[in-house]
Amino acid sequence: MTQYRYTTPGTRLVWSDVSQWVDAVHWIGSRQLSAARNRAYAAHAAALPRELIDRETHVPSLETALHLLKYGRPSLARPQRGHRADHPTTPVIMDLMNRLAVLKRQDQMPAGDNWTAMLGGSDAHSD
Repeated sequence: MTQYRYTTPGTRLVWSDVSQWVDAVHWIGSRQLSAARNRAYAAHAAALPRELIDRETHVPSLETALHLLKYGRPSLARPQRGHRADHPTTPVIMDLMNRLAVLKRQDQMPAGDNWTAMLGGSDAHSD
């Protein structure tokens, strides 16, 4: 199995799944208040890649990441309405919400020909 490793730009934080990404958020939060901490939050929020989100199967980790990006500290969370369109967290939040929807529907809809058409994804027929 391939082990993916991601790094937050401008830091030495390394993670390989969403749970570790969340742990890194808490590590950044334990640092002293500073402009560097705010930059680390912003870089970390934008660094959560789509392919990692698409591989994630742990719903609580996805929910925690989504909560942090929606309601977390100002340097980490999305900006107020009217300023979100070009913000780097907007596509990350959408990817998290879409992945959660797919995972939550897996138990409600049996796998079949319509599964890929409705929900897509590389794990469309996984059990």
